[in-house]
Amino acid sequence: MVLVDVHVDPDLLVAYVPEENLLAPDGPNKGRFDHPYLFFLFYGMDAVGNFIPIKQLREKYNRPRHEVPPIDEDA
Repeated sequence: MVLVDVHVDPDLLVAYVPEENLLAPDGPNKGRFDHPYLFFLFYGMDAVGNFIPIKQLREKYNRPRHEVPPIDEDA
């Protein structure tokens, strides 16, 4: 199941997509992505632009908690 960008199709919020039809982007995609469920499923974005999932998503998909890397003060 994937979230659909409301700018692409405003009437379709969630879609089932076969895994073989999903493509990983070649590089980071910093484009605009709007969806009404973003605020329910993610805390926000990190500095790299990745969404930070809520606890329920982390537990469901067995993902570690998002940790901000420490700032290297010697650099």
